[in-house]
Amino acid sequence: MKVLWIVNMVFPDIAKKLGFNTSIGGGWLLDLAKGVSEHPDVELAVMTYYAGKEFIDMEVEGTRYFLFPGGGKRLLHDNPKTGDDCKKAVVLFKPDLIHLHGTEYAPGYKMLEVHPEIPTLLTIQGILKRISQEYFGGFSTWEIIKMTDKKDLLKLKSPIAYKMLYNKNAKREEKFIKKVKYVTGRTDWDKSTMLAMNPDLKYYRCNYNLRNAFYESEKWSVDTMTRHTIYTGSCHTALKGVHNLIRALALVKNRYPDVKLYIPGGRCAVKNGRLVSPQSFTKYIEKLITELGLDENVEFVGDLGPEAVAEQLRRANVCVVTSAVEGASATLCEAMMVGTPSICSYRGGMTDLLTDKVSGFTYDYPEYPQIALRIMEIFENDELAQTFSKRTIELANERHKRDRNPNDMVNVYKEVLENERKKTV
Repeated sequence: MKVLWIVNMVFPDIAKKLGFNTSIGGGWLLDLAKGVSEHPDVELAVMTYYAGKEFIDMEVEGTRYFLFPGGGKRLLHDNPKTGDDCKKAVVLFKPDLIHLHGTEYAPGYKMLEVHPEIPTLLTIQGILKRISQEYFGGFSTWEIIKMTDKKDLLKLKSPIAYKMLYNKNAKREEKFIKKVKYVTGRTDWDKSTMLAMNPDLKYYRCNYNLRNAFYESEKWSVDTMTRHTIYTGSCHTALKGVHNLIRALALVKNRYPDVKLYIPGGRCAVKNGRLVSPQSFTKYIEKLITELGLDENVEFVGDLGPEAVAEQLRRANVCVVTSAVEGASATLCEAMMVGTPSICSYRGGMTDLLTDKVSGFTYDYPEYPQIALRIMEIFENDELAQTFSKRTIELANERHKRDRNPNDMVNVYKEVLENERKKTV
């Protein structure tokens, strides 16, 4: 069967072939693509947009790529030419099934419009309606306005501008969900949210693989970790809730003056553990760190490759994921595979990943004193930490089985096509 994917990134194989850089994110998608493309029953093609000026049709490592010019703008915003691009990819590849990854991007919805006759499967990545509702991470609109840099405001790169974009695209997402018949997700939260928008769709639960480094990494151990260290996820928006973790860190410091928090990402460069040219929210985060006397306790580590993330997790005493809403946090999944004792907010799909006091700790999102308490409990109880570690490794190994997950996805493809075939008989 011929399957056409529509994705939001240029995969490393084709990027390397063409000699340009691409995102280090979306690792789960890469491993799934590799597994699906190697399946004997599947011929895979991938469509996306890139920053170049010419259309590219190229096969690399058994996968055919259609790269259309326009980059991020063409992914995020509706464009009259997008329908023609979708038609071109279909004419060139003649897919039996189209697999759309995420509701965030314009090409997927446009493909549904121009080729409704082709069986289509949607995989949920982020649910824009919920992201837009929680985007300010508990801050009021006025608080966000006060922390917004004027330059960011003029450049339409402020938190308010991004929330407006999410609001706009969430409206397209709702129409998107109502058009599709088949959806895959990873959690009951995905399922409940999708069925609330379209009770007639068929939902398949399909787990994803992680990046290779997390399968190959040495596992976490109380004997090799660095005591009183914390690793977390990205801090570039209030949605990720890192402000609550920093407030919790100030409480932990009262008992553990040597505590250290490592923060990756930030969408800006890092020098000597500090952000270079931070934007509105990250500028607020740096100010908060200083106000709470935590300059020596927080280090920004920049955008890390998978091997570096795995090493950070292996060395950390605890991983804390503080998102206001999250489908299935990649950071949490990766920490569980490495075996790092973890804490997460009781939000979204993370409630399916970690069970409170069984495989880790969960907490109510705004209650940062509870984050502090749970961090200190793990710091002080090696037996508990090792128990959490062992349990999370078992759960992660089952959830992220490398051979099974791509096969499960291919079986979904077959079922979708069989269902559609029956309707035409």
